[in-house]
Amino acid sequence: MKKNILSVVASTSLIALSGCASVMTHEEQTVNVKSSTNQPVEVSIEGQKVTTPGTVVLLRDGKDKVVRTADGSCEKETAVDKTITPVFFGNIILGGFPGSTTDAVTGKMWDYEDDVVVTCK
Repeated sequence: MKKNILSVVASTSLIALSGCASVMTHEEQTVNVKSSTNQPVEVSIEGQKVTTPGTVVLLRDGKDKVVRTADGSCEKETAVDKTITPVFFGNIILGGFPGSTTDAVTGKMWDYEDDVVVTCK
């Protein structure tokens, strides 16, 4: 009986301390990158190189992401916008401070924009 009570308390504690967005969202996010002229442009982001149009897989860590290119006809840097994932707000209600803190620390409270356009001439 005592073991069962300890198991229930331990399980409940783990659930309460886990962030909802941390559980409900993937650790990585796929982002589409293209140029405004629809011409192929070699870009890099987070150490990954891709020719546009293409996709990159970003770690959902909450850090600012920047698409860079050496092509002289394009902007050298394009910021990847991020927004708070809607799941995070549900966690504030259900998980309170411990759950929302977990989401914030892991960076999983953030969604990066799905489509990034590098401005070119």
